[in-house]
Amino acid sequence: MGERVVMPECRGYPRLSELVRSCPGGASVKVFTDPCPTPELLEERIRGADTVLHFFHAPPLAAEALLAERPRRVVVAGPHGGPDISVLQRAGIEVYDTPGLAADSVAEFAITLLLMLAHRIPSAVGAAGDIPAAGRELTGKTLGIVGWGRIGARTARLAQGIGMRVAAWSPSLDEETARAAGVRRLPLDTLLGGVDAVSLHLRQGPGTRQLIDARRLALLGSGTLLVNTARAGLLDMAELRRRLAAGLVGGVALDVAEVEPLPPDDPLRTDPRVLATPHMAWMTDEAVVRFLTAALAFATTGRDTGTVRRVA
Repeated sequence: MGERVVMPECRGYPRLSELVRSCPGGASVKVFTDPCPTPELLEERIRGADTVLHFFHAPPLAAEALLAERPRRVVVAGPHGGPDISVLQRAGIEVYDTPGLAADSVAEFAITLLLMLAHRIPSAVGAAGDIPAAGRELTGKTLGIVGWGRIGARTARLAQGIGMRVAAWSPSLDEETARAAGVRRLPLDTLLGGVDAVSLHLRQGPGTRQLIDARRLALLGSGTLLVNTARAGLLDMAELRRRLAAGLVGGVALDVAEVEPLPPDDPLRTDPRVLATPHMAWMTDEAVVRFLTAALAFATTGRDTGTVRRVA
């Protein structure tokens, strides 16, 4: 297309600039590997660009710089994120992202967290020679999947692969789909009150904000394991902390938090029943290459392979 594509700050993931250049079309992208700390420097770097390529974990793009230079579009390589969409939309700047390309990575991570909780691995690391706390098997136990998209469905298959039974609830899940996947379709409250573990895989929106509120957290059994690799806003986090302090939760694994990273004094960092990770479920070389490949193909040629979505 002969249009200029610029990646103004190639940070947020190890080897990101190398991965960009290794993808088809990457050699034609102007990549800046050093920090871009001011809107003025961002303006300078994107001047004359038709497309600005942004990686999800890089610092947010300053809207004032984008409005000053007005590239035709911003393409976000990553599961979500980017600049202030509403501001750019009003200015006529198109924004695209590349959703859904980390489903395998996130599903594997969710099951990894669940296995670590069940077998009490976090408390055993570095304790060689000590008498360990007993874990529990997941074979024969029931996992409740809340949210049936690509990630929820993959998580269910992995859980079935280690011998778990699976129940699921989602606004979009119908009986035929559930039956084909070998899972029980249950009302949300019934699911929460009758499973051994719960894994959340919903998008956050007006209808799902604090979906798992104080009333629904109380439905969980005292030994239930809870895994959240989706969004912190799906949970009433204040109530979750209260229930943890009261010993009413079996174990919690959180890859997302209201504030990221977690503040140093947050009790979730030190509670022995909590496994907290820094929003890394989707971060694998394979997923990043998929994000970059989709974003670069669209940014450099205009070709959409079905993996790019216009969000503004």
